[in-house]
Amino acid sequence: MNLGIESETLEFKKSTGELDKSMDNAASMLNKHGHGTLYFGVTPGGEVVGQKIAASTLDDVAKKIKQAIKPMIYPEIRKEVLDGKEVIRVDFAGQEKPYSSFGRYYKRVFDRTEEMTPDELKRMMASTDTSSYWENNLTEYGLEAVDLKSLESFYEKAVACGRLEELPKFDAGSLLSGLGLCRDGKLTNAGYYLFSNRGPVVLKLAVFVTDERISFSDIDRLEDNIFNLISKGFSFIKEHINWSVENGSGTSRVEVPEIPVEAIREIVVNSFAHADYRGISENEIDITPTVVEVYNPGEFPEGLSPEMFAKEHIQSMPRNKVILNTLYKSKDVEIFGSGFRKVYAYCNKNNVKTESISKYGGFSFSFYRRGTEKQPSQAASRGKVKTVVIENSSDVTGSVPTDMMVYMYLKEDPTLTRDVMATRLGKSVRTVQRALDKLSSEGKIKRKGSNKTGYWEVA
Repeated sequence: MNLGIESETLEFKKSTGELDKSMDNAASMLNKHGHGTLYFGVTPGGEVVGQKIAASTLDDVAKKIKQAIKPMIYPEIRKEVLDGKEVIRVDFAGQEKPYSSFGRYYKRVFDRTEEMTPDELKRMMASTDTSSYWENNLTEYGLEAVDLKSLESFYEKAVACGRLEELPKFDAGSLLSGLGLCRDGKLTNAGYYLFSNRGPVVLKLAVFVTDERISFSDIDRLEDNIFNLISKGFSFIKEHINWSVENGSGTSRVEVPEIPVEAIREIVVNSFAHADYRGISENEIDITPTVVEVYNPGEFPEGLSPEMFAKEHIQSMPRNKVILNTLYKSKDVEIFGSGFRKVYAYCNKNNVKTESISKYGGFSFSFYRRGTEKQPSQAASRGKVKTVVIENSSDVTGSVPTDMMVYMYLKEDPTLTRDVMATRLGKSVRTVQRALDKLSSEGKIKRKGSNKTGYWEVA
């Protein structure tokens, strides 16, 4: 039996052994047409050859799609029997382009999949409303799920700064409806994540004793709404960075932070405003002797960087337009797209080095602490440094086994290559390879994809 030829919305794969590559094909079809179909068990020429389908095979396909494709899609995956042979059919659709596969963006050219150039990606983003349909979907929760204290705090800030008209009398329902966060007595997803009392958002906080991030002096995991977590994350960083006392005007004394608090707040707000909340996502703040790192579970567009937004005045491309607009009203964010310009201006003025890295599944921004000799590191593979100042020259504590250090690095960033880890560890590439082999034999890590574009699956 032959299913014909591949097209701009149809792709054949001989088996699920090509599952990683098929994710690129899916992203390209979504970006071109907003839908597509994948078959596993069919040759590129359309010949049905079938494949072995175990009990977990369909689930493995679903997990891979959830892991690879961003923004998240919800495909229909089913087993079919064609000419007596079992095949897998995957139908998918989505309107929130551009879509990425493992952080990269692709276009469809008839039956071929090609990676987009940075200019092509910019044009697609500029011509597409990148706001999330997800934000406006209704939840099952009503006003009983609203944290009134945080909503009232938002309301007071928004009225005080003149970005929201004062109500004759504070009323949660009227306020939320007016902001587009509530319809028919139910919170939208944006309203739920911004002001719910059910703890919809997670923020992990840690202060590590060393830069290797093995032991810590303070750790916490908070579940709250976006509005509250912005304040808590900002306060956590301020409490754990160094402050010096300098002479002010006259006889006054002024406390000065090692990192400008204005820049810190901008990055913390940015991490919550642009996070991807459609899957299991956790924001994170890590503080080490060298850096303050803010991690956002929302991938930065491939080919673009914070520096480009700051220097080239690129139009803002909000993932969560409703959430961002609400935070604008309370003056938690300023003019859209100006945040990174402000951050770099504050940091350059205060001689604070920064680094931004697109990590697997997210994006991190780091401030390098004053007085440290360590500098930003080079990232590799699919994680690319967007703002690099100086090569890494850090040493690693010799008492920690190399395989454990490699495991910890891959836990943090599964896209790291052995060359990058060798540089960070101060070890040879051969030593790192032995550690990788040991971890693989122990079942702690498993390589997915090619050496050039793949990643490590960490147990």
